[in-house]
Amino acid sequence: MLLELGYETTAVHDTTRREAPVRRWLVMAATGCAATTVLTLATSGLLPGPTLTTAVSVVAMGLLVLAWLGLGRDLQHLTTRRLYAITAAWSVPLLAARPLFSNDVWSYVAQGLTAARGLDPYRLGPAQALDPSSEVVGHVSHYWLDTPAPYGPAWMLLSRLAGLVAGENLVLSVVLYRLLVVAGVVLIAWSLPFLARRSGTAAGTALWLGLANPLVLWHLVAGVHNDALMLGLMLAGMRLVLTGLETRPAHGRLAAGAGMITLAASVKIVAAAALLGLCLVAVRRCARPVPAIALMVSVFAAVTVILSALTGFGWVTAPFTATTSVYSWMSPTTLTGLLVGFFHSGLTASAVSAANLLGLIIATPVVIRLLLGLRDGMDPVRGIGLLFVVTLLASPVVQPWYLLWALLPLAASAAGDRAARPLVIFSAVTAMVLPPFVTGGVSLGIGYAAAVLALGAGLWMLRRTGRLLVLQTA
Repeated sequence: MLLELGYETTAVHDTTRREAPVRRWLVMAATGCAATTVLTLATSGLLPGPTLTTAVSVVAMGLLVLAWLGLGRDLQHLTTRRLYAITAAWSVPLLAARPLFSNDVWSYVAQGLTAARGLDPYRLGPAQALDPSSEVVGHVSHYWLDTPAPYGPAWMLLSRLAGLVAGENLVLSVVLYRLLVVAGVVLIAWSLPFLARRSGTAAGTALWLGLANPLVLWHLVAGVHNDALMLGLMLAGMRLVLTGLETRPAHGRLAAGAGMITLAASVKIVAAAALLGLCLVAVRRCARPVPAIALMVSVFAAVTVILSALTGFGWVTAPFTATTSVYSWMSPTTLTGLLVGFFHSGLTASAVSAANLLGLIIATPVVIRLLLGLRDGMDPVRGIGLLFVVTLLASPVVQPWYLLWALLPLAASAAGDRAARPLVIFSAVTAMVLPPFVTGGVSLGIGYAAAVLALGAGLWMLRRTGRLLVLQTA
């Protein structure tokens, strides 16, 4: 009887241990969905005052980050289908939110409307092209009112189409741009598992660290940034090119992959770095590298010329003149110059220029070394991710969503805890730094302080009641 009871107790205990991770990932999935729902509602104007809105929003952000970290403990129990479903559940509430973490979508709307009216968005800013009393112009950040479009011809054609369909209807405009973002996120979801397996990384790790990452939810889904489409096209193109290089090569896949990366570069030119890296990968991976490289370069040139013929070639110089008028504190080199200017205000402009130039000088040999490494057999996914890391470190302009350029390829190549841990820490910390909307310094400080106290108190209560221990137990 004792043996029988002991056996039953052990069996119950083993069953509980097997079911605990299942219960835990379900709790994390539900917590994340509730968090993004609260964030959507809190930022919709339902709450009185910016301080309370900030506090509730930051608590919701913290809960999502905690849910994401908790989900990472149970990846062995999560299929790719479950991870897709969880990411969708976390994203759907944000699709109904107002644009968060940035107002760039209003610039997209203004530029598309400019193009739809037959004007040149590469020459005119919203204030010059549109009626200054227009509701669209009123939503554009004052930093970009006089700034022409810095984006490539593919994006400008899509923006023009959105302008023709939506006109000055702000709600419909945001819906259309969110559809483009969703298309990009779907391409990211399609590409990451293959790129992960190609780099020796578990598909679940890449989807958790890349697709379900809070930074993707904040800046692509909620922020409505065209980086979503750029990254989706780039990663999908990388998948097709790498597949093509490994099979004979398959010139159809090489051409299709190069075409997708070209479209990505026609949204934001930085995606062209991926094609450069893959051309060097072909040197070693392809039996006949010269025809393969010539095919990819020809596709890039042909698609770029065709798209530019439809929009004009103003996009070639626009990024260099449009994005340097505002100092970017997230750029390491620009921040260095600003710190010099803090002590000697008259030297700010010169110090920033000198620091940016020094960053480019230092980055050049590093980029060359990475390119040679790609030629000599470096993992192409990781190598391209590192190229973007160096680009961001040396760039005079860095925005929070730019970090995803490097993060997504590195997530796909993060084989092992040593490679993944820095990305996890970086993502969790960065996801909490930027508030979802602009408000005054006092409201922001009090709101963040209240949110930290609320989150800390909640975790303490869970630990005190033992529920946190249950969730942490495998």
